[in-house]
Amino acid sequence: MKNIKNAASFAIILILFISCACSNGENSTMVWFPRIDTAILSSSPNVDFIPNLTAYQQTTDYTCGPAALLSLAKFYGCPDITYDEKNEMKIAHESGTRDMNSSQPGTKPQEMVAWLEKNGYNAKLEFEDKADGTSLQRLRDNIRQGIPTLVEWIDLSGHWAIAVGYDYRNVSDPWDDVLILADPYDRYDDFCDGYSFVNANRFYWMWFDALYFDNTTWRTMITAIPKERIKRASNIAAPQ
Repeated sequence: MKNIKNAASFAIILILFISCACSNGENSTMVWFPRIDTAILSSSPNVDFIPNLTAYQQTTDYTCGPAALLSLAKFYGCPDITYDEKNEMKIAHESGTRDMNSSQPGTKPQEMVAWLEKNGYNAKLEFEDKADGTSLQRLRDNIRQGIPTLVEWIDLSGHWAIAVGYDYRNVSDPWDDVLILADPYDRYDDFCDGYSFVNANRFYWMWFDALYFDNTTWRTMITAIPKERIKRASNIAAPQ
């Protein structure tokens, strides 16, 4: 009888254990990605980072370009511009963005540049197909100087984001470097904070577009600075 009672008690404990384990498994969520701590990024010795530029999140599958332009305009203090769908779609209309019914949805680089120039920016469009690393160096230089850079790569079959940070990590090994993006489609990690990150060299070899436009474009980047800021800098630098 005692053995039967012991066996029954053990069975009850086992059932409760399994029940709790299953319950915990159903209610818990595995966190695969860390939260990006912008305060640490801004103060780390081997990191270049542009603070205060978080990406507006696109509301459609085709407005990553307008969303990135909206983020850039907000960062540079464009008056009367707010993070909302109204401004996103206004920019999409002004830049000629095509929806998913088009055979070439999205916003082409030249259209991004045209919008920037119409709205008070000096914009420079560059490509690099030599595979000599010059475009990645340009990104690093821009970030170090506090200049956010629009990039378009094969992610999501063609996607605009803004390069805002670069972590050199182990300086002697460039293959572990990390590029930080202000990403208008930040749905890859556990924290929708407007940032995503990718190994810099992996990004470099995925930095092309082969689907949306007429031909393969390699390492598209747009550097845009407000004309007023350039004018003020010129006035300060001019001899008195």
